Amino acid sequence: MSEVLPREYYEDPLKTEKINGVIYNMAAGTFEHAEAVSNLFGTLNTFFVGKHCKPFTSELEIHLDDENTYRPDISVICDFSNRKRDGYHGAPSLVIEVLSPSTAYRDRGDKFDNYQKHGVAEYLLVNPEYLTVEQYALINGEYQLQATYFRPGTSFESHAFEGLKFELNSIFEFRQE
Repeated sequence: MSEVLPREYYEDPLKTEKINGVIYNMAAGTFEHAEAVSNLFGTLNTFFVGKHCKPFTSELEIHLDDENTYRPDISVICDFSNRKRDGYHGAPSLVIEVLSPSTAYRDRGDKFDNYQKHGVAEYLLVNPEYLTVEQYALINGEYQLQATYFRPGTSFESHAFEGLKFELNSIFEFRQE
């Protein structure tokens, strides 16, 4: 006879986020969204080889507090003492959200405020529609816009991680279509 496992052992087939106590279902992104996430993750994964920090995709739930559980497109974790079976409890060092029309207002609004409040050191908003990246750094407890990058060939360095460099051509894979 096979053993029946308790509910917490089964994966939830629907991905959700809780923002200020309200549950939102998450839809799949566009090809361009997935491509930007994949390219950014590749850059981060290569950079952090042999280092203490590690990048994660939206498969990892980030529990900022009881009212806010997010699945950022990419997060970088450096303090593994907050790792639990159900995800990570605390603030990542870096969060990257790739914007979509249906969620951009939350990424720029409540999530922006909560990442700031909980001490996420760097927040990148990546827009695959307009091929832009906004870089925010937490300085004296508040996010300050470092720059908005939009020109093909542009590169920029992370505020939170010395030596980590992002290139727009790599993020968006500029091509002739």
